[in-house]
Amino acid sequence: MVLENEEGGRRGVIAGPSAFAAGTVLKETYRIVRPLAEGGCGEVYLAAHTRLPGTFAVKVLNSSLVRDPEALARFRQEAEITSTLRHPHIVHVVDFNVADGGVPYLVMEMLEGRPLAELVRAGAPVEPHRAANIVEQIAQALHAAHERGVVHRDLKPDNVMLLATGAAEDFVKVLDFGISQASWRTRLTQNDRVSGTPQYMAPEQACGLRERIDHRTDQFSLAAIAYALFTGREPFSGDDPIAVLFQVVHRVPPAPSEINRTLEDAVSDVIVRGLSKAPDDRYPDVLDFAAALRDAVQAAAVIPSEDERDAPPVRAAAPDVAAARISGDDTSTAAVEPSYEVLPPGRETKRLIRRMRWRTRTPRRIVLVTLVAALAALAWLHPSTIAPTRVAWQRIEHGTQGLLGRATTFLSRVR
Repeated sequence: MVLENEEGGRRGVIAGPSAFAAGTVLKETYRIVRPLAEGGCGEVYLAAHTRLPGTFAVKVLNSSLVRDPEALARFRQEAEITSTLRHPHIVHVVDFNVADGGVPYLVMEMLEGRPLAELVRAGAPVEPHRAANIVEQIAQALHAAHERGVVHRDLKPDNVMLLATGAAEDFVKVLDFGISQASWRTRLTQNDRVSGTPQYMAPEQACGLRERIDHRTDQFSLAAIAYALFTGREPFSGDDPIAVLFQVVHRVPPAPSEINRTLEDAVSDVIVRGLSKAPDDRYPDVLDFAAALRDAVQAAAVIPSEDERDAPPVRAAAPDVAAARISGDDTSTAAVEPSYEVLPPGRETKRLIRRMRWRTRTPRRIVLVTLVAALAALAWLHPSTIAPTRVAWQRIEHGTQGLLGRATTFLSRVR
């Protein structure tokens, strides 16, 4: 099994030799300005149109993959699939061609923003409404692809760009359909190669079950992104890709609410369902997942926080009591302290108090009498105490008889 694109999302400034030098003109149309970033299978350049105003992003296949038929097919597939997905939240591909040196390239709209990965790598939870808004836009892009029979298969924070536009702070663009699977295209490979990024790969994809990969596979990846946004950490992590894949297939990550204590359980439950191991246990489609997440976040916004629930109730201040003194035509008012007269309890109240005392004390009396009777029976019947106890009872009996005799003699004398 070979893991592809594990490092494909690490975009940064190109430090090594570039395929195209600044000033290179591609097919008399696009002039290379400077390198922008690099990934696992290609490099990206800033380019200007030679006849029209505006700039573009030119993605070039890595020179080491130029002679790889499968890599070439995938690169062309990315251009063909993406060009058919005309959606505001999917990067727009405008051209595809081959340079004079035989290096293929595709031309995309220039995006000015930052990858979602920067927000995830900050290691802190994102504000819930903002996170839900990002997830919903990604879901809209994926749904548009799914309607065309296209499964992304490599959705991760590095393949999502956040643009700052006048209408929204986080305007989403989904990138990189290089390993996407289209129902209307022949599969590029039939071997046991697993394509994708382990941390955001669905279990059926990690197991190489190609026939089970569908739109719900992308939903799992989207739920993993939501998990990272709402908690500040990825749901699956390990020392190597194999360890991560094992967790994806066999381990259930902690609920987001266990990591982010400020997160409501309803929000956490939506993410947990999206991360279900079995595709049938997830939501029917990505829009349902995003809608459930948005509704849970909005419902949680009207629920008082834990601190607010624990705070003592705020009592309204007692109104001032005004006493008016009227003398002739002069009327004056003065604020005085309110006074409350404590009345003595009436007959019915006293009866109620006696009844309540009897009800509360009677069980105690019964318990006490029962305990004394049990101790007396134990003392009377126990072999070690039976003799002393009988002697004591005999003394009590003789004493009682003596008292009764003296009392009888006293009463006879009085008569």
